[in-house]
Amino acid sequence: MALLLCSYMQSMAQADQLQKIEKDIKANAMEHKFDKQVIDLNNDQIDDYIYLYQCGEPKCIKVYLNINGLLKEQITEQCWNYQLFNINNRKTLTLTLGHCCGESPYVSIRSFEFNTIRALIKDNYVLTNTAYTGASMLSPPFYNNQPEPAVVNISNYNLRFSPDTDLLKGNEKQAFTFGITEGTNIIAQIRMGSKINILSELIQRDRSWLFIEVDPTFLVGKDHPVSFDFKDQQLRGWISSKYVTRK
Repeated sequence: MALLLCSYMQSMAQADQLQKIEKDIKANAMEHKFDKQVIDLNNDQIDDYIYLYQCGEPKCIKVYLNINGLLKEQITEQCWNYQLFNINNRKTLTLTLGHCCGESPYVSIRSFEFNTIRALIKDNYVLTNTAYTGASMLSPPFYNNQPEPAVVNISNYNLRFSPDTDLLKGNEKQAFTFGITEGTNIIAQIRMGSKINILSELIQRDRSWLFIEVDPTFLVGKDHPVSFDFKDQQLRGWISSKYVTRK
């Protein structure tokens, strides 16, 4: 009887907490509307909550984990949209966001996994926006099982949004004006001695291209995608393997 009473009181307390959370979200949502997804994010057989609502030009997302009968806020961010993947019974939440008013030449990608007590950041990077690059290959068709560390051994090494220097076929070369040099697919330059992570490799005719992730502290100057109001994120793109030393 005592156990049932305790369970009932806990259920009532959570209902009150949920009501307060949703009242606050309504107060901040445009037209006081929101979408709610009830789902077990961390495989503890208890419902967790995802809220998505319009809070301006982007949307806002809030994620709560149910921990010992209390809803604990894990994620509060802006995004264009979110996707939820379930791979091998492990859920990953991926948020996509442009830096300004939906007109950014670059997008922020942040992915989270969940354990019993919190959200864990899995991926946190910036990629070129497909709307500005036509059919160019922004991401590889496959990834390595594990990132491979390497070092760049030449100054001002070009990082490109596509593994190709000839973009005339799709008109991307003329259309993309946000790179280091207008009319090219070069989005940043990497300093000599910089540490990178190789995520994939593509053999294309007589050249090997590497899809990499690099910290912005290794980039030359400030005219690069991560400077477009994205903070504390990595940059992904393609480089030639010619001047790279694998560890």
